[in-house]
Amino acid sequence: MKRLLLVEDEPKDAMSAAAIAESLGIESVEACKTVRRAMLSLEKGMSGEMPLPDGIILDLDLGMESGYELLRYWRGHPALSHIPVMIWSVVEEQREICEMFHVNAFVSKWQGPGVFRQTLAELIPHALAG
Repeated sequence: MKRLLLVEDEPKDAMSAAAIAESLGIESVEACKTVRRAMLSLEKGMSGEMPLPDGIILDLDLGMESGYELLRYWRGHPALSHIPVMIWSVVEEQREICEMFHVNAFVSKWQGPGVFRQTLAELIPHALAG
């Protein structure tokens, strides 16, 4: 089963991202509105309670929280380093900072669903293979 962890606090964006992921063959999209909930999910994956996701889509601006906290968590746990991360953000200036974290991809929300879809397909290519 192909799994995706989606960290997004805007319901409309979360629904759009989940629909695109499912159209690519990703069977399970776990949507989290908060960094803490996403971390709990990853902790359960590392402990074996549930499978780890095949990819993470992360918005960096989560209202009162920052997605950078989750990036630091991801980089700080070797058991998570194999999971590709795509940043999906409205702030283009965050691209450079994301490069310092060695994220796999950065997509500006202004680029639209076509770029999001193409980048996600490249990020998790085995999802297309079924």
